[in-house]
Amino acid sequence: MSTKRLSTYDKLFDKYFDKDIIKAGTKYEILAAMVLKHLIDAGKVIHDIKLIGESTVKHQIDVYFEDNGTNRRILIECKDFDISEDSVGLGIIRDFSAVVDDIQPDEAFVFTCNDFTRDANKFAKHKGIKLAILREFRDEDMEGRIQKINLRFHILDATTPNVETAIEETHNPKIKQDLEAEQLSMTYLGKEQPLYLNTPNGRFQFNAYVEKIWNEYPRDTEGPVVLKHKLEDTTIEVANRGGVPILGLILRFEVIHDIEIQEIVSDKVAELIVTGFQNEDVIIFDQDIERFEIEGTTGEIIKK
Repeated sequence: MSTKRLSTYDKLFDKYFDKDIIKAGTKYEILAAMVLKHLIDAGKVIHDIKLIGESTVKHQIDVYFEDNGTNRRILIECKDFDISEDSVGLGIIRDFSAVVDDIQPDEAFVFTCNDFTRDANKFAKHKGIKLAILREFRDEDMEGRIQKINLRFHILDATTPNVETAIEETHNPKIKQDLEAEQLSMTYLGKEQPLYLNTPNGRFQFNAYVEKIWNEYPRDTEGPVVLKHKLEDTTIEVANRGGVPILGLILRFEVIHDIEIQEIVSDKVAELIVTGFQNEDVIIFDQDIERFEIEGTTGEIIKK
């Protein structure tokens, strides 16, 4: 028993939807309907609908769009010729043209995955029928498009400073005694610990003051730095135990320059490409397909 050969678009449909559809070309039609809904979101898109024309005859339409606000209507005829590799010929355009003349939509398209014959193109143009290609996305379609973005960061940083205090030796015993009383160490001093600089501009926690002048130092030149910060009319004080004069601070650190490159690549998967429906080719990604489903009773394409 031979196995039915599936077109590229049957397989693509089955990748995203679990629906038992037998009729050839139907899955391509539904994909085309979802693409239309993605491209024109403000309106109703229905797959496989019968419309009555001026002749009072019913016509089967593969994909139908109606904008309830403007009453704009679009008819689309779909041809999945992936397996046969045929071009859409004059006969198909001529038959569809009769339907278009009877229903009188605002726009009419024929979608196929291959191409159109010369006569089909000429006749469609004469009848105002637009021709579009909806096919699988190929590697060569990426040519001339941005595939990834490399961001280059020039990082200017500095190591944590070692800090020396310029205090007259006669005051060292008091500072040492006060630190021991508060169980503090100048070697490991946090921002929350009660060591302060009493300056003409206010009282500052020691580490916060050091961090401020360290952050303000320019990072333009790479290499080791000895930053001498003069203090006037300033005392250093542990908690509220009385301050002693401090002449300045000496910060030793190193300015570091580094280059970091970050590559940004989209995780979206390009599945289809549409040519001839809008002014530019449009890529249809996996997420553009996944966000829709077909309503079983009406055939309307709806968001999940």
